[in-house]
Amino acid sequence: MNVQFESDMAVQPGNTMEATVTDIRDAKRKTTQLDSVTPFKKNCPSRTLLDTISDKWAVLILLSMENGPQRNGEIKDQVQGITPKMLTQRLGVLVEDGLVIRTSHAVVPPRVDYQLTDLGASVIEPCRAMYSWAVENIKQVEAYRSA
Repeated sequence: MNVQFESDMAVQPGNTMEATVTDIRDAKRKTTQLDSVTPFKKNCPSRTLLDTISDKWAVLILLSMENGPQRNGEIKDQVQGITPKMLTQRLGVLVEDGLVIRTSHAVVPPRVDYQLTDLGASVIEPCRAMYSWAVENIKQVEAYRSA
């Protein structure tokens, strides 16, 4: 949420200090919510983050960037089966959540790189653990599925 102060607001009908105070109160309320993060509670904001980092595409996309910046096509080549639309959507969410940084280079043809932020790098170990667990246990899971 972006909190706007009156000095930042364009002079337009409907822009009042009242709205700004409401924005600040909302921001404080969200901060208070984050002080007591309990993912088992239905309204906990951390659930959105858990959804993001546990998504199959997100795990694979993040792991594809483990060794450095990647271009969109390089990620798509590594993460076989992901559609261009899904890749764009997942990258957008990862950028929005601060796990990945998108860098546009002013060259012809245009070039865009994606790389992990420090926050994104901190989730690599859990992603690698989920990936390894899936690889190590798929035969056993498949046996249960076919039973």
